[in-house]
Amino acid sequence: MADHCASSWSDLPWDLLDRIVQHLELPGTLAMAAVCTSWRSAAAASGVPRSGTPWLVSRESEPLTKTKGSEFRNVLDPDKIHMVSYPQGRRNLSWCGASHGWLIASDELSNLLICNPFTLAMIPLPPITDLECVEGVYDNDRSIAGYYYGNSDKLISPPDYIGRWFYQKVVLSSDPSPSHGGGDYIAMAIYGNNQVSFARARENSWRHGTALSEMGKDSYADCVYHNGRFYTVTMCGVVETWDLNKEPAHEPNKQVIIAGGDGRYRRILTRFLVSTPWGCLLQIRTQRRNDHPRKVMVDVFEVNVKERKLVRLSSATAFQEYTVFVGLNESVCLHTKDYKELRPNHVYFATPWLTQEANFGLRGWKGVVIYDLENQTFEEVLPASKHSAFCPQQVWFIPNI
Repeated sequence: MADHCASSWSDLPWDLLDRIVQHLELPGTLAMAAVCTSWRSAAAASGVPRSGTPWLVSRESEPLTKTKGSEFRNVLDPDKIHMVSYPQGRRNLSWCGASHGWLIASDELSNLLICNPFTLAMIPLPPITDLECVEGVYDNDRSIAGYYYGNSDKLISPPDYIGRWFYQKVVLSSDPSPSHGGGDYIAMAIYGNNQVSFARARENSWRHGTALSEMGKDSYADCVYHNGRFYTVTMCGVVETWDLNKEPAHEPNKQVIIAGGDGRYRRILTRFLVSTPWGCLLQIRTQRRNDHPRKVMVDVFEVNVKERKLVRLSSATAFQEYTVFVGLNESVCLHTKDYKELRPNHVYFATPWLTQEANFGLRGWKGVVIYDLENQTFEEVLPASKHSAFCPQQVWFIPNI
């Protein structure tokens, strides 16, 4: 990286630079570290990792209380907490995704926002009232007073309440930053366990996908963007691909890639899809072990899209020299040659929203854990909060600055 500061600034005394770092929030320290070599060294000496390493983002307080910011923990030093304020004075954001260097959150009105906590940029997605299962309730000033959800009753949910649990996962097709040609991104949301919708940049409405028909027998487990298309996997192992027409009025086109699943529904905790740097689409399957029903085993498969089948991979070599981060975020692989502190062929799990209810409460799952694929062992990194099983709020975030 070229040094851009004049010598008079780069030669500031070390103790002064350290005092500056101590008064900055994390976004400021990362920006400072990008200026020149001496400032980068001062930031590193104060415990600020380089910007591209993964961060674990969680709420400053429990889900049912309002807050002005989030806690950021770097994967290399999880015991150190950096406080980061919400963009533009927002309060009570609930995280439901991370993708391409951005976080996705539900705001005070339960509408979705794409936000960058380091640049403070925010992009609104279409309102929740555009989704078929939600109806707005308005006061005399035509402001949102609450929502009706579903058809079973007419209970009014407070404006911010439904967003804390309604969205299970949101991913993006590309970086929405203007500097990255971000005018063509598409957002995909899983909500209500069996429904998906899409929103293209600059469109003010959601495009609704076909809901799963077997509600109660199957539900969505994960979604990912891979090789120009979105993919979903259900708890039963059904894999679908989605394609959007350019015409907003047209419903997204769904094709089933693997129709029968794998027959493991009863023991499944959840599944993840991973788009790898070497071009393969992989599935991580987590389930209860037969010999120890209170413990979890992890298997990895290649989803062969062309031949429409699953191919089991060796646990010892499934991700080669890569580390995988899964949870509320869009799954991501990082090469350990670029991040030498990370462990190759390990999976870093954060508690996901999308789990099968019958298998809640398994030991070694809630919170943040690292799984060694070769030795099939879990290591706890951070314990779960008391609400994490019902309202997970820890999400892996990899900045793009």
